[in-house]
Amino acid sequence: MKNQLYFLIGVLLPWSLVVSVNRAGAQTWSQLATSGAGPNTTVAVNTTNYDATNNRLIVFLAEGGSVPSQVWVLTNANGMGGTPTWTQLQPTGPPAQNNGGSTAVYNPTGNQLIVYGGCTANCGSPLPDVYVLRNANGLGGTPVWSQSSPTSSIPRDYQTAVYDPTTRSMITFGGGLAFYGTDQNDTNVLFPANGSSPTWTTLTTSGGPPGEREGHSAVFDSAHNRMIVFGGQKLISWCCPTDQLPYNDVWVLSNANGHGGTPAWTQLQPQGNPPMPRACHSAIYDPAGNNMFVFGGASWSNETQSSAPLGDVWRLSNANGLGSSPPQWTQIGQFGTPPGGNRDPGLAFDRVNRRIISYGGYDRNWALHFLTFILDLKQH
Repeated sequence: MKNQLYFLIGVLLPWSLVVSVNRAGAQTWSQLATSGAGPNTTVAVNTTNYDATNNRLIVFLAEGGSVPSQVWVLTNANGMGGTPTWTQLQPTGPPAQNNGGSTAVYNPTGNQLIVYGGCTANCGSPLPDVYVLRNANGLGGTPVWSQSSPTSSIPRDYQTAVYDPTTRSMITFGGGLAFYGTDQNDTNVLFPANGSSPTWTTLTTSGGPPGEREGHSAVFDSAHNRMIVFGGQKLISWCCPTDQLPYNDVWVLSNANGHGGTPAWTQLQPQGNPPMPRACHSAIYDPAGNNMFVFGGASWSNETQSSAPLGDVWRLSNANGLGSSPPQWTQIGQFGTPPGGNRDPGLAFDRVNRRIISYGGYDRNWALHFLTFILDLKQH
């Protein structure tokens, strides 16, 4: 079981922040005031999606003890257009059931949230379940949960998932089977991800693949059908001592949705000093600049047998591996009063206004908190 690492319970802090960037490229933190009671849970948030058309952040919270899974919506989530306000949705139908480690992707065309995997109480076993929430942004009618029935069963926890709107496919990579020594490095595609009886396909890839891992990040370049994977960790043995292998490598999978040719893994070799190895971080992709931004996470030390939350922000230029210039890592400076370490933050991207939105996670004291900040990429 992995509950010692992944189910840290703390105190909820009802506050949030906005971060802007000055012309020198450093960040300045300021508080974003929200209305509404906000979420109330004891499970970390790492399933955060953004509805750009309606400026709404959609947050799925797994079960926590006696608290069932929840879906919350934050209006005016990018800090523009009015007071950001939290509303808890009250869906009908059987709710998605898991105790963490799941992924959620958003289908903007159908206004659907697709939740996959996770694990049972105390993370004793992985789950293969796929749930679809209609009217997921709280508009268009009553939100309704339905459980899909895929043609095969792929249980997984702490995997990554990205959504390809062109083919209505969910692409997943890696993850574990709820125990140390079970991490995977396969790539699976669910099509149609928003359907009632979708089909899983395990891709046969060339190159690589990346090492087995969980707690990594993945972003999707839909224009070039490329998935970019960064970091994570391989859980080798629990005791004694605990042995974990953290990563800070970057891999790109071409033809990631299984169409257009053989999917091929390529490991990037970015210039510049890289971020320190980490897991339980978040990342977004900025297609306008071909940049991947990485925020937060946790760094494990086998020597000290301890984990430290991270609060740094990094930019990887030429992140999809295409173009004439090599990829390069740059750490983004931070002004003001940053919140510091943040493990398991949810990250979303407003492409219209080019703003990153981060929500939730564990702080430097391992207390679960609400943290929302906005990074204005127009000023980079």
